[in-house]
Amino acid sequence: MKRIILGLLFGTYAFSAMPSEFMKVSGEKVLTDDMQRCYQIRRGYSRKDKSPWEPYCGTFKNFYYEAGYEYTMHVEEYNPKADTIRVIKTIGRDNSDSYRKQQELKKKRAEAAAAAAAESNND
Repeated sequence: MKRIILGLLFGTYAFSAMPSEFMKVSGEKVLTDDMQRCYQIRRGYSRKDKSPWEPYCGTFKNFYYEAGYEYTMHVEEYNPKADTIRVIKTIGRDNSDSYRKQQELKKKRAEAAAAAAAESNND
């Protein structure tokens, strides 16, 4: 019984000692020079942190991405050369109003262009 308790205590300590950090994922993907659609990530948690967004073309484990939302997450130590980031926990998901407004504007422009084209075909 003592072995089980000691094992649980040391296992909990080992997990808590694991290096980790906070990261944000943008609500919009970016097109890179080699024509890949990649995530935009920013290290850190604070809203005051204005570090630049970096493209990340790898994958995430334990994370579901939906365009239009900025995510804040707790991840294992981030290595820029790694192709997978393991997410420990997603802390928050913020709705990006600017992204939604851009999508609505594109839709309205497309509808207006289609109506103009239909009108010019009728003439």
